Amino acid sequence: IENIHEWSERYDLKAVIGVDEESIILAAKLSESLCIEHNSLESVKLTKNKYLMRSKLKKSGLKSPWFKRFLINAKPEDIFTELRLPCVLKPTFLSASQGVLRVNSFEEFGKGCEMLSDLLAEEKVKKRGGDQANWILVEEYIPGKEVSIEGIVNDGKLKDLAIFDKPEPLEGPIFQETIFITPSILNENLQFSLLETAQTALKALGIRKGPVHIELRINDQGIYILECAARSIGGLCSKVLEFKGGMSLEELILRSALGRNVEKTQLIDKAKGVMMMPTEKRGILRKINGIKAALAVKGITDLQITIKPGEILEPLPRGDRYLGFLFSEGKDHDFVKTVLQKAWSKIVIVSGEI
Repeated sequence: IENIHEWSERYDLKAVIGVDEESIILAAKLSESLCIEHNSLESVKLTKNKYLMRSKLKKSGLKSPWFKRFLINAKPEDIFTELRLPCVLKPTFLSASQGVLRVNSFEEFGKGCEMLSDLLAEEKVKKRGGDQANWILVEEYIPGKEVSIEGIVNDGKLKDLAIFDKPEPLEGPIFQETIFITPSILNENLQFSLLETAQTALKALGIRKGPVHIELRINDQGIYILECAARSIGGLCSKVLEFKGGMSLEELILRSALGRNVEKTQLIDKAKGVMMMPTEKRGILRKINGIKAALAVKGITDLQITIKPGEILEPLPRGDRYLGFLFSEGKDHDFVKTVLQKAWSKIVIVSGEI
């Protein structure tokens, strides 16, 4: 912080932007130190603690699942009597669905607790989570369609940039996100309700500035907030967002941070999608076959591999990395979805035992 203070005095630093879960806390601290407009440290910490976030959102009057936090050394049989099945077990601080598991019985609950205890005991996970690595969150399973909102907040007001539909079911036992497609094909009234719910959540959490990524579920009971992150979408997914004038999501975030007006920003008028290529089997990656065949599928625009040969493949719920990202565009949602699934079917992963 002292080094950046010195640098800022020379170059007049205008903004500090956290780009992932690990940097948003530092960004808030730096902004506060430099007297730059920013989200409060307290509000950012709320988005990084799923239990505190759940508690705050429930107090705001938003629809909330039943939830409870318990220590990792608690006995499952002492907790099970308080639960409603099916339910979801998750760490309070990890992202990308790592450690998230749906359970439907006491036997599954016990195995899930054991898996999470092992995961949270790993040195790198303990270092990342601190005291939060001692806790497990259990909450009621929320059925329904899942979507996400990408936006920018200025003075507490949400400017929606995109609503992503997730056409593949996310029902457990693990919650492996794969395909995101935008713009949404949900009706206008439902989209308005989603944005209204997101705005209420942001106000409750105290998020007033910068990029946000919000996950929601929709069912007959209404709209539920799953996650609310004070950062933009993770991985390489932002490549799927192309705005009129050729601007990228990152450029919009920078423009907004510098005080430019982004209220009239709109996506280009074309269906675009991304598939986060799942890690399906544990092992050591040897090679990936079928890349040329996947890229040859009509409608595929790019393929990016993010795990290198020789690196360990670890699927969910313990893993936290995707194999890579497939991108497509086309006339409508169905075309984009079909193209991504077809291209993924061409990929063959060759791995060895660890």
